[in-house]
Amino acid sequence: MNIIPPNVSIFIPTFNDRKDLLPCLESIRRLDYPKEKIEIVVWDNASNDGTGEAVKGLFSKMKSTAWADLKLIEWNKNEGSYIPYNLVQEHFSQKSQYILGLDADIEFSGNMLIDLVHAAQEDRTAVVGARSVYHDNPEKTAHGAGFVDPWTGSYGEKEPEKSIECDYVIGCCWLLSRSVFKFLGGFDPDYYINHWEVDYCLRARQNGYRVFYEPKAIAQHKIPLHGTLNPERIYYLYRNKLILIKKIFRPPGKWSALVFHLIFGFPKALSDSLMRRRGYDHAEIKAILRGIGDGCMGRLGKTF
Repeated sequence: MNIIPPNVSIFIPTFNDRKDLLPCLESIRRLDYPKEKIEIVVWDNASNDGTGEAVKGLFSKMKSTAWADLKLIEWNKNEGSYIPYNLVQEHFSQKSQYILGLDADIEFSGNMLIDLVHAAQEDRTAVVGARSVYHDNPEKTAHGAGFVDPWTGSYGEKEPEKSIECDYVIGCCWLLSRSVFKFLGGFDPDYYINHWEVDYCLRARQNGYRVFYEPKAIAQHKIPLHGTLNPERIYYLYRNKLILIKKIFRPPGKWSALVFHLIFGFPKALSDSLMRRRGYDHAEIKAILRGIGDGCMGRLGKTF
């Protein structure tokens, strides 16, 4: 590296992910980055599939290598995928300048962290996101550089070949500045799931920080090609869309985006659902309607 390698805390929240987590940790072992600059922190959300014991066994084998630290935090309940970021801060080394946040079902090549750290050296950078590709189809991008229309609240993505500044990136594999994370007060717990990454990135940008997408850093994500939707996730997708607009957007864009979704976006979603007829009892339609209603009423946190 052309810079002095900064200390990095690699953080993985997990719940019953033993099968995927172990290959993820093996990927970390192959990183082309000074091991003495890396601490690995696994946050186990009260798994019951043997995740904790498996991590302890692997960490025991890894102690012979000069890692900065290896930590397993066994929590007493499932806090989800992003609230643990807020809870774990006191457990990170004071030397760490960055958090490499990973989903448990991520694998990557050896130079991934170097590429993210290089991109993070740009002035006032808060977040750098990797190019997420499908594990079973690594030529296909799952998530690229995200952009938000300030008048409609619509999301869009680009797949540039070079690093690009953008509005948001997905949190399955991203590098966070610890100082900015502290300044922003961490992640907003009101979302529970969905849209929290967008909220964080937009708040960073509103405070003068920058968000980058780095396509050279590639993370293979074990997700289905067409995504996974269930009534709970659908509910939070629509509820949190309204929550995010009301929290983050500024007038007159806030009112424009709310009107757009209530008049055009949500009716289209309902129409598309009717065409698909997902589920005999139309559970998807019920989830959409409930999400829109609760979003309008401002119901926050875990409500489904």
